[in-house]
Amino acid sequence: MAIDNLKVLSTIKAAAYDSLGHPEHAGRVLRSLEHLKKHLPPQVFEEPTPAPMEKIRAVHDLSVIEAVQSEKFIDLDTPGGLEVYPASLLASGAAIQAAAEALKGALAFSLMRPPGHHATPHRSMGFCYFNSMAVAVEDLIRQGKAKRIAILDLDCHHGNGTEAFCLGRPEYLYVSLHQFPAYPGTGRTSIENCINYPLMPGTQEKDYFPVMEMAMQKIRDFKPDLIGVSMGFDTYEKDPLTEFGLKKQDYFRMGQMLRDFHVPMFTLLEGGYHDDLPFLIEDFLKGWTT
Repeated sequence: MAIDNLKVLSTIKAAAYDSLGHPEHAGRVLRSLEHLKKHLPPQVFEEPTPAPMEKIRAVHDLSVIEAVQSEKFIDLDTPGGLEVYPASLLASGAAIQAAAEALKGALAFSLMRPPGHHATPHRSMGFCYFNSMAVAVEDLIRQGKAKRIAILDLDCHHGNGTEAFCLGRPEYLYVSLHQFPAYPGTGRTSIENCINYPLMPGTQEKDYFPVMEMAMQKIRDFKPDLIGVSMGFDTYEKDPLTEFGLKKQDYFRMGQMLRDFHVPMFTLLEGGYHDDLPFLIEDFLKGWTT
């Protein structure tokens, strides 16, 4: 793996909260981080810092922030709990750092939790408390460090929260490949600057990758200064929550395809709930950095 310009933003503090029996559990990050540390040099890893509150407030209503701060139950998918709030700030902080590293020429991957792409400006939902992707890109737009940002969402679930954030804002292009029908039931059609590619349950690599290429062409046509990738690994054939059929080696190919953009890029961990997650991430990073 050519890792000269790879940065992995992660910390064991991402495992500080857990909900018994919840598929979005601490082991996702802990096992993945432990695995990558066996295969990557120590200088690749960077400890994230929490996002400042004003950067969360730029994306989310105060009612959302207060609900996460309270660490109380939100819904069955998003149960809250002790240490959810600091972990959510760390995840958004890691996204901010990953985006900044990308603008400096690094290939930056945030290996953090909780995920974020279902969190709308007005609501936490779907395992997601703050929308880390939205926080990171809005920070760059407001600072004038980027004028046009594309977000490519490769999670198996539609990123309704990120779409809601981007909708109608010409500085953003949101493009998503996802299973439909599936949670949260959105993403059936495209709307304004949000381009959706709904794919049937059972989608295999022979059908997935031609659609991914079409999605990438939409981004090329947009000519962004930066690309943020919501990288979900729940498109995997063994994932317990979804019904796609991508194989382990397909994540290497996905990484290679993204590298062909030749545009500053950062990626954030979203979904991916099978025990093979550490190996899927490793293969993706190999493809992305070679």
